[in-house]
Amino acid sequence: MAIICRKYNLLFIMTPRTACTAIGELLCEHYGGEFLPAEDILDSRGFISVQKKHSTLSQLLAHNLLTAREAKSLLKVVAVRNPFDSLVSLYFKQRLKYQPLLADPTSWVHRSPGYTKSMRYAQRDSFNAWVFRVCYRKIVKRLLGLRASMFADYTNGADQVIRFESMEEDLKKVFERAGIDWKAGIPSVNRTDERTDRNYRSFYSWPATFAAATAYSYDLKTYGYRF
Repeated sequence: MAIICRKYNLLFIMTPRTACTAIGELLCEHYGGEFLPAEDILDSRGFISVQKKHSTLSQLLAHNLLTAREAKSLLKVVAVRNPFDSLVSLYFKQRLKYQPLLADPTSWVHRSPGYTKSMRYAQRDSFNAWVFRVCYRKIVKRLLGLRASMFADYTNGADQVIRFESMEEDLKKVFERAGIDWKAGIPSVNRTDERTDRNYRSFYSWPATFAAATAYSYDLKTYGYRF
């Protein structure tokens, strides 16, 4: 899903684990934001082809949720986050926060190919063992000379990339660029409270650090992150 604020010609692409839920709430409550699409779009097998929450600009265009002309007229904004930190957040979401959803066959986790398997690995494995599983295919892609990325699908076509680590400051700059008055702070919602240690470095062994750095080398270089 993306948030479109038609009055301000603003499109916010919701990248996972970048405080996108909080920004979405801010845009909807104070700036007339609308969800795009309003519901998950499913394929013929019942799997999600365009997520209700996390969709890319290319998906919105491919499914005629936006025309190319409309997209060109919008200020397209997307957020990124340090991949090392994002992986820790994902692990705790899958290991603890989302586990009750496994018992609900109608939940989105069952409509996302491979997601329940990753959740079961997170429930069973240590963080470092889970990281190797998550990074394995991306490392293979890198070895084959292909791009592996956590964010590239979301940032493709964006006009402005903002950072999770300086979210409010960066968003204020976006608003200034778009001529939007700042009306309220970013709310605190959908936090991964199951994760009590916010120092992501404390979770990584040296081999897991190397695996993540190899798997997400494109993101680290492109967006200026490091361990």
